[in-house]
Amino acid sequence: MTDKIRFAQLSFWFSHGHSLAAAAQSHAQAELACVWDEDAERGAAAAEKYGVPFVADMDELLARDDVDAVGICSPTQLHGEHIIRAAEAGKHCLVEKPFTRTVAQADEAIRAAQAAGVQVMPAYNLRFSQSNEKLKEIVDSGILGPLYHVRRRHGQMKYGPFGYDAERIVNDPASPWGADPDAEGRRCLLHAGSHVVFWMLWMFGMPESVVSLSVARVPGLPAEDNNVSLFRYADGGPLVTLQSSQTETAAPLATEIYGFEGAVVQTRGDGPSTQTEFAELGALMLYREQTKAWETIPDIDRAFNRPGANSPSKFFEALASDQPVPVSMHDGRRCVVLLEAAERAEAEKRQVEIAEVEA
Repeated sequence: MTDKIRFAQLSFWFSHGHSLAAAAQSHAQAELACVWDEDAERGAAAAEKYGVPFVADMDELLARDDVDAVGICSPTQLHGEHIIRAAEAGKHCLVEKPFTRTVAQADEAIRAAQAAGVQVMPAYNLRFSQSNEKLKEIVDSGILGPLYHVRRRHGQMKYGPFGYDAERIVNDPASPWGADPDAEGRRCLLHAGSHVVFWMLWMFGMPESVVSLSVARVPGLPAEDNNVSLFRYADGGPLVTLQSSQTETAAPLATEIYGFEGAVVQTRGDGPSTQTEFAELGALMLYREQTKAWETIPDIDRAFNRPGANSPSKFFEALASDQPVPVSMHDGRRCVVLLEAAERAEAEKRQVEIAEVEA
């Protein structure tokens, strides 16, 4: 095991940059060394907040001997470039989702990381929530029998605080909207949808094809805020419906998984997607076809994130113990493949085979 991981945060363009910086300051195996931002005023403010130096030049920061790893929360189309620059400087990377904006950028980043011998981890907290870990255990156990349909939703409620007003969403400095939502990956399909696509990959592996439909439910919004994508699995695998929303405010369910011998549904414990509480129900409910009855799966925490059950903590722990990170850059690439396939399906109004994008 090494000493503390010395961490630098690259950009606060995406708000989770603050989550990564705060995690580095609070984790027993890490420390925050410095920050950089493409917006000097924003970066200087973050540096003052965390009591660390602001380094205006990225190359200068990456050349520092007191930096072992970086967090990347820059605009999505810059992720690939920033991974490459950090990797070539010998720095490990924790990258906010989506991993990169395109598959080509992902391939370039992976080549650079492999050549440099550094680890790159996409940040996907759904991987570490107790409810999702239990769902994965149930799926892998086979107790549901052959699966035939899965529904998963991810509602983020980003636009409610702005009154669902397109002008405010686009122009308010506090809004999550970016200057170029398509290039930056701020579109719902890439931003919220990235979470559920990764979840699907983790649960079931790579699908065969996709169809996708997006809408701008907020009148006047220049890019969609709601998306539904339907993925088909080969060889009798399930149909998986993934719903992503920037406007959805509450729902009783995040996940439904149906098989010939049973089903499991998730009723809470996956914020922000499950805002509606049913006190008499457990966070996970299991149905067994043999008994025709539902049962509560016990000992599932109501909270989405338990202490230490998040991407920064897992990243720091892996590096400190010289172990592989639990979510790899190859996982990130597979997610981008599916997002790119869904974008193509929507743009061309057809079912797209995943192999088309892989090729």
